[in-house]
Amino acid sequence: MSLNAHSPNVPQLSDDEITDPGLREVIERAAETKSPPPSWYRTMGHDSAVAQEFARYWDMLHRGGNVPHRIKELCRIQIAQMIGCEFCAGQTSPPAQISAEEQMSCALPDWEHPDPKTRAALHYARTLTLDDGRDAEVYAELERFYSHAEVIELAAFFMLTMGGNRMAKSWSIEPHGDGSVIPSGAMSVKG
Repeated sequence: MSLNAHSPNVPQLSDDEITDPGLREVIERAAETKSPPPSWYRTMGHDSAVAQEFARYWDMLHRGGNVPHRIKELCRIQIAQMIGCEFCAGQTSPPAQISAEEQMSCALPDWEHPDPKTRAALHYARTLTLDDGRDAEVYAELERFYSHAEVIELAAFFMLTMGGNRMAKSWSIEPHGDGSVIPSGAMSVKG
């Protein structure tokens, strides 16, 4: 599909259509945090209250909480790659400082993160995305590094991420260029 022929299923609001100051603030903040970017909230902004509450909950789970933001961001990228969401896989949160190698490797079946705490979270994200999340081996690994509250934090963030990926794909927010940001051979919900 050419970039000029792209037609989103839910269009983004123009500047003139954004009349709620709270929504405008969310969009301005998204320009700084980049994950999700302004286009996400310009689309979601058709229901301003939903967009603002989503932003609040997303910020608390993604950048707040007790699990380091960098770990959650790497898991978010992995989930986007596994679901096949180019829009979500192509963005990164600047404060997380994710390397290009990490970004393009995190959903490859044989790649393992060198940090065991990060690796445990990535394994949990994989099992929740690709399976039903009841993997006893993954829970044994999680117990070495995370409290029950942190496991809840990770699970809530992963579920919100998965749902957001599906919404972004459905809405077709932005056109995609010729190259994929999803690595060839990435694990996928499609098999």
